[in-house]
Amino acid sequence: RILSFVSTTFLIWVSEPLLSLVDSATVGRFAGRSTAAGSSSDLASVVQLAALGPAVVLCDSSIYLTLFIAMATTNKLATAFAKEDKAEQIETISHVMGVSLAVGSLLLLFVMLRGEGLLASILGPDGAKIATTGAWGATKQVDKTSEVLSEALGYSRIRSLVSPLAVMGLTAQSALLCAGDTRTPALAVLLASAINCALDYLLVAKFGLGVRGAAAATAVASASANSFLVRKLYLMFNSWKSSFRSSVGNKDDAEYKFVTFPDRKSFLSLLKLAGPLFGVMAAKIFGYNSLTVRAGSFGLVALACQNILMRIFFFFATVGDALNQASQTFLPGLLVIKDRGVTETHVTAVENPARTLLKRLTVISCLSGLVNCILGRLIARYAGGIFTSDANLIRLMAHISPFMGLALSLHPLTMALEGSIIAANDAMYLVGTYGLTLAVLLAQLKFACKDFLGVWHTLLLFQMLRISQFGIRVWKKTASKDTGARPNETS
Repeated sequence: RILSFVSTTFLIWVSEPLLSLVDSATVGRFAGRSTAAGSSSDLASVVQLAALGPAVVLCDSSIYLTLFIAMATTNKLATAFAKEDKAEQIETISHVMGVSLAVGSLLLLFVMLRGEGLLASILGPDGAKIATTGAWGATKQVDKTSEVLSEALGYSRIRSLVSPLAVMGLTAQSALLCAGDTRTPALAVLLASAINCALDYLLVAKFGLGVRGAAAATAVASASANSFLVRKLYLMFNSWKSSFRSSVGNKDDAEYKFVTFPDRKSFLSLLKLAGPLFGVMAAKIFGYNSLTVRAGSFGLVALACQNILMRIFFFFATVGDALNQASQTFLPGLLVIKDRGVTETHVTAVENPARTLLKRLTVISCLSGLVNCILGRLIARYAGGIFTSDANLIRLMAHISPFMGLALSLHPLTMALEGSIIAANDAMYLVGTYGLTLAVLLAQLKFACKDFLGVWHTLLLFQMLRISQFGIRVWKKTASKDTGARPNETS
């Protein structure tokens, strides 16, 4: 059951990284081509890829930051399902969809109004400089900052147009998965992938629209898939309302609309869970973005290489997201059942099904990490020509590939452990550990990162710190309860 859920969820979570990966491959291969002359320019391709780097970082990070809503949805719904509380299920869906709409709209305004400044910060002062060789063999530095920034801003603004629907779709996807519906999100992924691939080829390869064409393709694909998800959740929500109304005969409790904003009490309850998760997501995004900023300081080729490698990394990292989702979906119910069993039976030792689940997730995570390491390294080392025709860029990808593989090998177990901590409502521990880890990461980038390879040394250190901190926490928490619970004392 766990393997089935994880494999299906992987195919679902891979949607957004896959869209960005297709964008990178299409732009890298076709953006520098002149449709009239049938020729191509490696420099134009590198410029387009470099522009895609900060643009994708901004767009994907913005959406990823809102994942705290989806994570809170999973936690609240899983607990409601375990308690068989239909009213709480209905209320949770109504409130989280309202919050998702509001956050997505704010995200749209933020990118439109402040996107240029953020992109300039990500790009850095040296991220758009490249060394070129003149007719007489002389080498000079060419600054492409204005071109890269213009293309990046165009991409970001186009993709941000569908931000409200994207955030609602992400929340709807988590709710459907928690309800056991893996078919609908899987169909949504297939729909998005087909539309994105077709439009990428048409707009970028045929019409020569470059990164703006890639952004339009991704926006249309995202809007189509997320509309499909939201509609399915709407139908499920209405069926829950009908079932609840017929069972209790109380119309007032079942009259929640599909999208409503929570009252003060409900908002504070949601904030208590979602607030720490927001801090966790913000810390992770800041850490990953810091890597891109540091990579940009080593020049245009390094920035373009960072964009491609991070797209590969996040594509395989979705295995970890699937394991994280599995932990959050299954563990809350097991914890509720265990607590209920202890309360009702007053036994001195009880079986710990949560510990058993964690052991199985650990085995799956280790095997997944090994597969990720091998496949990710092979793609970066031998398949660079899929993403670009620039020889320097291909060589740099191959040089970095071993460290990307090592970072990928640790990611599934890291995310499974993180999901276990969230499922146990221990998110404040994550906030503290991420604060410490982020401080180490920034110090490493500033004082010990002397070249582009050092950026990936830092990412590997980031993974090692997280997996050790999370592993110790989960082991201590489960070990203390593994012998069972003491009987309740009566006076």
